[in-house]
Amino acid sequence: MGFLAVLVALLIAAALYVAYFRVARSGSQRTVGVQAIDASRAVACRMQRQQIERDLAAWAVSHPEDVPSVSALEADGLRVPSCPEGGRYSLIGQSVTCSVHP
Repeated sequence: MGFLAVLVALLIAAALYVAYFRVARSGSQRTVGVQAIDASRAVACRMQRQQIERDLAAWAVSHPEDVPSVSALEADGLRVPSCPEGGRYSLIGQSVTCSVHP
C-alpha cells in the first residue's frame, strides 16, 4: 500500500505541475489553482478505481462462483475508497466507473 501512496502522490504532483504551466500561459492565477486541484482529484480517482479493479480481480480468484461487486468487497472486509469529489463507484463488467470522472 505504501508504493501506491507514493505513486498517487507523484501523479498528483505531476498533474499540479502540468496544470500550472498549461494555465500560467493564459495569465489567470485563480484558474491555475482550480484546474490543478481538479486535475489532481481526477488522477486520485483514477488511481483508486484501478486499485478497486485489482482488488476485485484478487477477490474473484477466491470467490469464483460469486458475482463481483463493490459491496461484495466491502462485505469481505476490504476497504473501498471513495472518489475525492464525492462520486459513486460502480461496476460495469470488470471495470470500475465513477459518477463524476469518466
